[in-house]
Amino acid sequence: MKWGELREEEFDAAIKESGGLCIMPIGCMEMHGQHLPVATDTMKIEAGLEAAAKIEPVMEFPPFRFGDVQGLVTKKGSIRLTVELEQELLKQLCSEIARNGFKKIMLLNSHGGNKFMLNNFVRSVSYTQKDYVVMTHTTGAKFVQPPNLKKILDEQGREALPELLDEDIEVIEEFVANNRIYGHAGFGETAMIFGCRPDLVRMDRADAVSGLDTHEADYLKPYDDSQRWWGRSFPNSYMGDVPRGCNERFGKLGMRLLVEHLVEMIRVLKYDENMLRWNAERNAARGRY
Repeated sequence: MKWGELREEEFDAAIKESGGLCIMPIGCMEMHGQHLPVATDTMKIEAGLEAAAKIEPVMEFPPFRFGDVQGLVTKKGSIRLTVELEQELLKQLCSEIARNGFKKIMLLNSHGGNKFMLNNFVRSVSYTQKDYVVMTHTTGAKFVQPPNLKKILDEQGREALPELLDEDIEVIEEFVANNRIYGHAGFGETAMIFGCRPDLVRMDRADAVSGLDTHEADYLKPYDDSQRWWGRSFPNSYMGDVPRGCNERFGKLGMRLLVEHLVEMIRVLKYDENMLRWNAERNAARGRY
């Protein structure tokens, strides 16, 4: 159920079928090396949600594409809004979603830089007496990072990764054995874009800029949880070794694992009967003080 594709008279049925749950994908616009599109974070989570919603129906809100990009704004394609505007937009959007009858709102995030902003926003909502609940969850490429795939192989066996060929298994083994680096625009995200928009992956440009740590800001890392050092350590908005061997088979695997996770999440939230009751009880208690 996509919000913008419904007719007005269809919303009452959609509220009932979704259990009052509306999910808003959250991404950003920023450089992802020279081999992936700037909307990588939005694309992968929007595609995952769309596929999951076909299995477990839920209301899909249009994606929030302009997440928190406070670092690499000198790179073309980046869109930076102030944190205050981001939070005000989310405030208004969540209010409108709830006014339309969806009282359980999930901000489904796939950009690491959004975590601080979204957690702050959710806490700000909890300080006011609303008749709706807002949650946030960050996920995306972690399922198809080589160490996680190696763990699946070790624990569940080769048959757990049917999408892959033996040569792909060798890629995983080599990546892990050599402690190769993975992260932003690295193996996992490359795989996820292979899984949803393979036409936009340019593996011939995967080594156009370096994704390795400059170590310029190493002295700050133990003390700076806000990660303002990240842009100095990885100035090309690319974190990791060149994702050699990554292909559409890894993309199909990554999307399957992401969708399975999202279906599980949707089912937990959709059929939950406690969170709104707890919210009402909390609001009532606050009203007495």
